[in-house]
Amino acid sequence: MFEPFHVTGPIRDLAVMALVSALGTGFFMAGSALFFVEVVGLTPVETSIGMSAAGFTGFVAAPLLGQFSDRFGARRVYKVLTLVQAALFLAYPWVSSFPLFVAVVCAVAAAEFGAVPAWASLVAECVPADIRVETRGKYRALVNLGLTVGALATSVVIAVGTAGAYYSLVVGNGLSLVLCVLAAGRLPDVRPKPHSPGAPQFAALRDGPYLSVVAVSAVLSMHGAVLAVVLPLWIVGNTSAPSWFLPLLMTVNTVLAIAFQVRVSSLAPTWRHAARLARWSGLFLTGSFAAFALTGRIGGLPLAALLLLGVVLLTAAELGQSASAWGLAYDLAPPDRQGEYQGAFALTMPVQSTLGPVLGALVLADRGGLGWLPLGALVLVASWLVVPFAYRSAARLATPAESPLVASEKRSVS
Repeated sequence: MFEPFHVTGPIRDLAVMALVSALGTGFFMAGSALFFVEVVGLTPVETSIGMSAAGFTGFVAAPLLGQFSDRFGARRVYKVLTLVQAALFLAYPWVSSFPLFVAVVCAVAAAEFGAVPAWASLVAECVPADIRVETRGKYRALVNLGLTVGALATSVVIAVGTAGAYYSLVVGNGLSLVLCVLAAGRLPDVRPKPHSPGAPQFAALRDGPYLSVVAVSAVLSMHGAVLAVVLPLWIVGNTSAPSWFLPLLMTVNTVLAIAFQVRVSSLAPTWRHAARLARWSGLFLTGSFAAFALTGRIGGLPLAALLLLGVVLLTAAELGQSASAWGLAYDLAPPDRQGEYQGAFALTMPVQSTLGPVLGALVLADRGGLGWLPLGALVLVASWLVVPFAYRSAARLATPAESPLVASEKRSVS
């Protein structure tokens, strides 16, 4: 699973960056709400408003900053934006008012979401195309491990409970980002590829076929919002499951994600495989919704079994959707505009994090479980559309020699 550590060169450096960044992120995120309330002095409502503003900022920043990687080089852009993040985290102890908090957290989000396409471009530059998605899967397993270990370390900070202990959250995350910048300095400095003659600005945001793939992928990525927000609220308010069962389900999800992400990622070596894997992930996600829908009417061991089944299916959807998204994002993007197109595909993150809780309100409004049905129907539609949308997007990149194959395979799936 952790094969990247047994190789040398850029693949290993990227693996170290993924793990170190995740350790810092997990350490900070697990205690961030308490830091803002207990140390900065914000109210929970002010914290929520600031985080919402940061999410919108990230939504705007990802596609805008993504094109900088194509123009100035992915390594340079990643280092600059990550250093900006580190400086802003180290500035959190001096945040003393709500307006200043909003300004800093939005600047952090802009740098963070802007670095996402730069990171993806680094992987595209440093990892051979035939193992790119599988390698992303290995990095994802390391990220899940880092987030878990970082979050566990936060429990010590919360137990101590002093302002100095809480300051270690932002300092620790800031230092982890500095280490990532140092590791990025070891990566090859790949010269940006010249754009095609006459290529327009913001081509990714004008690329309807590609954006249609982004849109359905955003729906299929709703598993994140369901696991983090909707399912916990559903279990607490609509089932008779004991409160201790929720952490157990989260642990099952984490263990399965670490254990199987690499294996599932190997199923998406090309965009065609990725599109079909995305369809399967949607079916698994719909199955998890069906299992959760039944939990509002039963109790005891059947309730526990259905919740466990639902989380296993949800995790299968998560693993498949993640791998399919990497394959589609890379292979359907023009080679000279990887950064810009990775930025456009990164829109799935703020979209699903916004759309998921809103749709989750439909689920929570009906205690009997019928609210899961429209959510499942939406996912089924996205599952059906993702394959033809992917073929339509690939057709615009196909060379004359590839076009008959694309047309033939498109007829075979219609």
